[in-house]
This record gives sequence, C-alpha cells and structure tokens, in this order.
Amino acid sequence: MKKLRLLLAIMMLVPFALRAQQFNEYDRKVFNEGQVLTKNDVVFAAQETEWNPNNPIKVYCIHDEGDETIVTFSYSIYFDSQWVTFSKGLYVEDEDSGDVYKVRGYTDSLSMDRLLIVKGCNGKNILVSLRFPKFKRNVKTISIYSPGHKDDITPSNSRRDNDTLAYKVSVKKLCKLYKKRNVYE
Repeated sequence: MKKLRLLLAIMMLVPFALRAQQFNEYDRKVFNEGQVLTKNDVVFAAQETEWNPNNPIKVYCIHDEGDETIVTFSYSIYFDSQWVTFSKGLYVEDEDSGDVYKVRGYTDSLSMDRLLIVKGCNGKNILVSLRFPKFKRNVKTISIYSPGHKDDITPSNSRRDNDTLAYKVSVKKLCKLYKKRNVYE
C-alpha cells in the first residue's frame, strides 16, 4: 500500500516538475536573448523625480518628433540587475474624443520583441521613451493603458496588478516639462 501511494505521489508531481522546468528554460531563453542596458546606455531622470519602487512607472514628458508623438516614462530601478519591459498592447486614449493611439515601439534601436535588462542603475530613475502615432492638435488630456498583449516578452515571475499607467494626464503640461528638462540634450 505504501509503495502504491508513493508511486501515485510521484506520478502526480511529475507534471508540476516538468512545468517548473519549462518556466526555468523559458526564463533562461528570455534573459539570454535580452537587451542589456548599463549606466552608459540609459538616460537618467532629473534628480527631483520621485523614486518609488511601489509605483515605478510615471509619465515624465511628451513631445512630437516628425510624424510621431514620443511619451517618455520615468522608471524606478530597485535592483542591480532588473528587467524592464513595456507591453506591445500599450495605448494612449484621448479623454475627450476617445481616439486611441497604439504604441509603435521604443525610440532607440531597442526591440519590443526582446526583454530589456537594466544593470548597475539601482536606486535611480531611468527614462524610457515610446513612439506613438502623432496626437491630433486638440488632444488635451490622455490616459495611458497597458492591458498586455499575447506577444509580450515577460519572465515567468512577471506580475501585472494594474493595466493603467496614468489617468487624465495633461499633454500641454508634459510638453512644457519636455522643454524645461532638456531630456536628451
């Protein structure tokens, strides 16, 4: 009887062990193919920017560049090596008209098909800029949503508590902040 119970217990644990192994293999693959960024590869937010590991992502500024609108986020880094990713499903919604602007990608040569791994920036706020179709002139207030996407690259320990990055943000105010902060100069 004891042998039968042991055999049943082992048979029940095997699928869980295989599943755990798959997560480990997936995580290894995701990290091995990731885009590593160091202090030399990132731009830091202005010193007065609040560092907040409980709410690490904040809209930092907005500006137009050609036929696109660039939304820059401040991202609080709290580990020496930390993954940072934005969803391919991220979008901006005009609060007045309901127009939706879907993310096109990062502004740098970074790919949304690979994980970003930031190293050596713990305790700092880095800037991450995303490209969107150019907002219409009359866009005054936006909300930013990140509901996830089936093709998102995230490690198995990724957590999504909330799909809203910002509610009712003033475009005019954030454009002024871009000019004031000289973000990339």
